[in-house]
Amino acid sequence: MLGVIASADSRAIQETAAGLDLDRVARVADAIATAGRVELFGLGSSGTAAREMAFRLERIRIPVWYREDAHKALTNAALLGPGDVAIALSHGGRTREVIEMLAEAASQGALTVAVTSFERSPLGETAEITLTTAVHETTFRVAALSALHSQLVALDLIYVAVAQRTYERTTEAFEVTARAVEAHRLRDQPAARKRRG
Repeated sequence: MLGVIASADSRAIQETAAGLDLDRVARVADAIATAGRVELFGLGSSGTAAREMAFRLERIRIPVWYREDAHKALTNAALLGPGDVAIALSHGGRTREVIEMLAEAASQGALTVAVTSFERSPLGETAEITLTTAVHETTFRVAALSALHSQLVALDLIYVAVAQRTYERTTEAFEVTARAVEAHRLRDQPAARKRRG
């Protein structure tokens, strides 16, 4: 069972990496690096990936939000404008609420990005830039549940590209945030010697 899961995830990650359009990734990273505001949209397991991306970006001082409530996400999509970025995640690209969120962001002039397994899906057609991911299903992990790792690969690439473009700001943010939590980490202790006898 472990071998099947590892093989499926590995193949999906490799296929996602091979299929990503790096020019599109660069465009997204450029926009995020200078954005006034970034909103991430996703529900279910795609919401898990969106939440992780928001955490990574806010750690390097990107003004980013992920809202789990669909109505909050939709109303905040309406507040976006030119110079802002909206990223929507959906494996199948057919989740109605997520499509509506991205469409609202597009109507306000924000750069819209879809991360989906189907470029010609309704979500992919709504976005200005689409990044495609691959999945490999297993018996108890249907495609929507198997898409998380592939989505994270695409998002991680964007994150690293943004960090490279904002190197000084990112480095300083890492130092500041590391100091902030330092007191909450246990210090390394020498391994206790085993008593003989």
